[in-house]
Amino acid sequence: MSNSDVKTPLREVRLRVAVSFTLIMLSSDALNPVKIICSILHIDSFWIAWLSVFAFAVIVSANAQELIYFMTKVFFHSVLSIFFSSMEVIGLQNVPAHGPVIFTGNHMNQFVDGAVIVITNPRRVGFLVAEASMKKRIIGDFAKACGSIGVARPQDTAKPGPGRIYFDGLKIVGEGTQFTKLAKGDKLRPARSPGAYRIVTVISDTEGVLGEDPGDGSPLTEQFCQGKDNWCAYDIMGYVDQSGMFSAVHAALANGGCIGIFPEGGSHDRTDLLPLKAGVAAIALGTQEKYDVKVPIVPIGLTYFRGHRFRGRLVVEFGEPIYITQEISEQYGESKKLAYQALLTQVEKGMRSVIVTAHDYGDLKLVHTVRRLYQRSATSMSTKDKQDLARRFSEGYKLLKERYKDTGFPDDVKSVLTKIKDYQDALDQWGLRDYQLQHTHLQLSYSKMLYIFLHGLVILSLASIPSLILNFPVGIAANYWAYREAKKDLKASRVKLAARDVLLSKKIIFSLAAVPILWISYAVLALLFSSLEARTILVLFLLCPFFSYVGVMAMERSFVDLKDLRPAFLRLLPAFKKVAERLPAKRASLQAELRAMVDKYGPSFGPLYTDKTDAWEAAHNDHQNNNSNINHLAATANEPTSQEQIASVIATNFCEGGDEEEEEDSVTEEATLQRKKDE
Repeated sequence: MSNSDVKTPLREVRLRVAVSFTLIMLSSDALNPVKIICSILHIDSFWIAWLSVFAFAVIVSANAQELIYFMTKVFFHSVLSIFFSSMEVIGLQNVPAHGPVIFTGNHMNQFVDGAVIVITNPRRVGFLVAEASMKKRIIGDFAKACGSIGVARPQDTAKPGPGRIYFDGLKIVGEGTQFTKLAKGDKLRPARSPGAYRIVTVISDTEGVLGEDPGDGSPLTEQFCQGKDNWCAYDIMGYVDQSGMFSAVHAALANGGCIGIFPEGGSHDRTDLLPLKAGVAAIALGTQEKYDVKVPIVPIGLTYFRGHRFRGRLVVEFGEPIYITQEISEQYGESKKLAYQALLTQVEKGMRSVIVTAHDYGDLKLVHTVRRLYQRSATSMSTKDKQDLARRFSEGYKLLKERYKDTGFPDDVKSVLTKIKDYQDALDQWGLRDYQLQHTHLQLSYSKMLYIFLHGLVILSLASIPSLILNFPVGIAANYWAYREAKKDLKASRVKLAARDVLLSKKIIFSLAAVPILWISYAVLALLFSSLEARTILVLFLLCPFFSYVGVMAMERSFVDLKDLRPAFLRLLPAFKKVAERLPAKRASLQAELRAMVDKYGPSFGPLYTDKTDAWEAAHNDHQNNNSNINHLAATANEPTSQEQIASVIATNFCEGGDEEEEEDSVTEEATLQRKKDE
């Protein structure tokens, strides 16, 4: 056991003993030290009280920022513990205990992301926040309380440009455009694209040559406006002087502070990272250049399951620190652009090591289905291992698609993928979850089923009383307002699929204002139209948060009971009886085929398959770099797999049902939404 594991409980014990002893002394005049001193010195305790008030005021004013941050952190934790059913934190040992740190997180839940990092991070963190957000009520107030720094973003100044454009490699061609009137530093952003590009050489009003700036992507990989048959509109993003912001950030880091930044530049609801902006690299390398301080960069992965819904689940993973290498430092002296790009590459790898990415929600759903099928059901699997296994399958599926993009998957891979899809479709058709086939949900006796039903119904009935009065009106209004605002954000965004990343933030903001108003309204009505005494109404008002929280917890528990009864109730349907008999056997057969396929193709993936440690991603990247031509699968796929290789397969435990339900609901819902959007 580490020292930190020992010190934390001892510290809590000492604190509890000290508080208890102090209360004992203060409760008795014979033991009260203030009373004893006043009686000895023959002075009135009134003066001691005023002296204590003065000392308290001095202490508070001297530590105002720390106290405000602490209170903000406590407030965020209270709010998010209501909106999320669980918040799991992984990898806190990777956070440096002292010195400056830059925290980089993926940005999938708008303002909630920042609040999550604040409450889960042992260090005090100030964020780089868009100036537009800093000016908003509530959000701006909390951002300032956390010591955040406002950032003027070029995209906030974007205006439609005249004419239309298309790209031909690095060349840009316009029609009705005025490239010669662009100011120095201006960038062009094609319609529907998150990328923005600078014209490094203006040939005429309708022709120019584009540059490839770090963090802005390359015009060569731009999805839109490629070729003369794909004319598109565009925006002009004016140059913004950010030297003042960079100076403030450099100084804060040089003084040992911590900065939080979302390098993607904006919130989104995609399944992969957006191109990272160069700001994080400029900050880290600039601090080293200006103050000779090497700042570690700690990636943070924020994984939400039903993150836009009330009582979703959240996993926060802190990755290993990324340090500026000597090679990048030397490169910075020769070419800042190349050094930025090299460091951004390391940051992107670090961020990918703490999240599960996929091409789209369909692929993400497949990855999680495969991960659940692959696991053995012997014991429960930790969240850390589940995340790691999902990342391995995600990376392996990407490699398979790349290898066979020209010839198509081999027949055995096609067969397994088709069976997995059919299996998942069968679950979706009946509203079942994979974990329910692994437990006793299909074999419940009718007496047990009746007991669970009555238990859930009683809890639901009791919980509905405070929930309907204290929570339901605000919940309905917040949900309506959030979806209405999300439509506006979707219309204005270039990167959002359905703007689900803003829903929870909107709901929380609305609730923070509406809940107190509702409860105060109840108190005023009770005061005017009831015979209750004012102090009774005050006590009931102060108890509203407690009853509200109890109602939420009880409602959640009752819904869990009733949801788990679905398979048992389905058994009453004649059409489902045969399905209930086939599905478990089908799952077992599919699991065996999947594991055999992994054993067959896995060794060709190198460390992705063979390395069971947390360092597999670094080894895998090296393996990929050293083996650019890896289309040797046909030669190796038929080789027998050794028992040692089979034993080294990734993780092999099965997980508990509750978390699996949240995950399946989340990915299935998003995949369905994307399919409808594509149609």
